[in-house]
Amino acid sequence: MQVRIANAGSLDGELVAGPFGPARRILTLPVAEILAQYRKKCGADISHCFSNIATVDLNECQVTGYRFWRPQSIAADEKAYRILSAAWKKYYRHDRWEYKFVRKALRRADNVLEIGCGRGFFLKSIESRVAGAKGLEFNQEAIANKATKFEILPMTVEEYAARFPASMDAVCSFQVLEHVTDPRSFLEAAIACLKPGGRLFLSTPNMESAMLLNREDAFDLPPHHMGQFSKDVYVALAKLFGLELKQVRIEHRRSAAADTVTDATGQSLLFRAMRALNHVMMDMVFWILSEPGNNILVTLQKPERQ
Repeated sequence: MQVRIANAGSLDGELVAGPFGPARRILTLPVAEILAQYRKKCGADISHCFSNIATVDLNECQVTGYRFWRPQSIAADEKAYRILSAAWKKYYRHDRWEYKFVRKALRRADNVLEIGCGRGFFLKSIESRVAGAKGLEFNQEAIANKATKFEILPMTVEEYAARFPASMDAVCSFQVLEHVTDPRSFLEAAIACLKPGGRLFLSTPNMESAMLLNREDAFDLPPHHMGQFSKDVYVALAKLFGLELKQVRIEHRRSAAADTVTDATGQSLLFRAMRALNHVMMDMVFWILSEPGNNILVTLQKPERQ
């Protein structure tokens, strides 16, 4: 992929406004390259998101290290999500790597809010574990076909915080924050939903993973993802919002290959067995070297007293 790296002394090195403070443009990416990545991954055409735009910029916040793409107008709309979910059959998942850690951390007396809950598969998995829960989601089809008994409301977290401030023991958001173009407003509202001492569970892609650093996954590019996070970014955000960073979990890197049986259709059983063994060995190497994987989960706690 061809990119243009910004020079500190050039126009690209000048400060631009970011959601958490001033930022510098660090990279310019041709839109044509992005569209080619999406076509290669799943055959999707999301060119309508880039109307009359030839390049996009990646900026780095000088306060937090958060990275974000601009212009904001390229962020995926409902049409783009519909195209991507149709093109990529695994787009909506019943389970995620981070779910088990949050389920274990929740308490029986907790009232839980999940932001961007989809059909509510995580909410369904905690139905017998918590006192109550609600979800927030804009996809009307997902709400109509919800998988959980808990209520799913078609409203933003900002709207929910205004109506029900300091009402929840835990707020969760899984793989949502990276889609948001104004993460400051999102986080402020999520924190406002929490009771004193309440916990905020956030998972996002981990921008320090090799695959994401090298921009190998189209879904981590705009218009699908508009922001990038890492452990250091979350440390800075915790300080900025006056929260305690209780825990950080980073997924271990795994082999990026597809299922060895379906991916090797027509190949001999020996070939498939050797390929499967190779991926197991690679996974072991990544584990031993503690290679960071593609996802990160953090637990932040609101102070008992403000």
